[in-house]
Amino acid sequence: MKPARIVFPGFWFGQSSLQEAEELTRRGVGGFCVYGGTAQETKDFTKRMNDLSPYGKLLFCADIDEDLSEIVTDAPALPANETLQHFSCPQDGAYRKGNLIARMARSMGLDWVLCPVVDLGYAPPAFSDVPLTVTHLAGDFIAGLSNGGALNCIKYFPGVSGVLKTLAQMEDAEFVPYKHIFRRADAIMPSDMIFPNIDNDHQAMLSDRVIKGLLKKRLNYKGCVVSFPLFKGRLRYEDASAIKMLHCGVENILAPKNASSVVDAVEKEADKGLLMDEIIHAVSNHEMFISKVYVGPEPPDIAEAFEMAKAFCKK
Repeated sequence: MKPARIVFPGFWFGQSSLQEAEELTRRGVGGFCVYGGTAQETKDFTKRMNDLSPYGKLLFCADIDEDLSEIVTDAPALPANETLQHFSCPQDGAYRKGNLIARMARSMGLDWVLCPVVDLGYAPPAFSDVPLTVTHLAGDFIAGLSNGGALNCIKYFPGVSGVLKTLAQMEDAEFVPYKHIFRRADAIMPSDMIFPNIDNDHQAMLSDRVIKGLLKKRLNYKGCVVSFPLFKGRLRYEDASAIKMLHCGVENILAPKNASSVVDAVEKEADKGLLMDEIIHAVSNHEMFISKVYVGPEPPDIAEAFEMAKAFCKK
């Protein structure tokens, strides 16, 4: 068992070193978050890394808020989440959007779509500022992702719109979508913000109170927790922060600025006999996720998936 498997480096087309990505794959990372390539470049990269992996299959992540065009340069843009509630059948629109994103993602080898955002709000990427509307639309979006063969991740816990609220106020607002969708979520991603009424000292993704105390104990969430992408996270000490996240209950470290250094830190912690239960649990989840992807529908080719998305946009 390789501790590196809980790390998912970022790969930026045109910037990252392919040789370094290959070395990280051989070291046993669990997958990659990919950014800025064309669909064909992305597909070629995922195939190349899978061929090199000691596991035979990695998990490739689409780090998006609501649309693959955020990370794939030639992917067609779909209607914004906030517009779905104005469709003649909003929940059907949300399902179709999730399904098309999954089909496009799978066509280029991406398995794990790191959305939807279930924060309450008026502007993208929010679905709505009404908790039950968000719950229904996000739930159907997730159903579309799942039936299209992709994993999902709901975020950004505990809800950015509640940053200045008390726990009691969030109970009937920000927490509503989470409580209703927990069982359908493959993972939850904590926010990188500080919620002073919960933990005034730590960002949510670094907070025992948020992850263990609130998410896992009070709300009784039993599933996978992934990190906020570290390169976006305003972290002063990346290696130490990654280790703290793991001790707080995060299972997978996504897109660190220096992936090799983070892998070193995780391996050192494991050599001390620490985090072994957490790593075993995370690896077990990886195997389950890979099996879930494999029993899903056969991925379409890129051209077919993109044409279906473009047809949806014309309606």
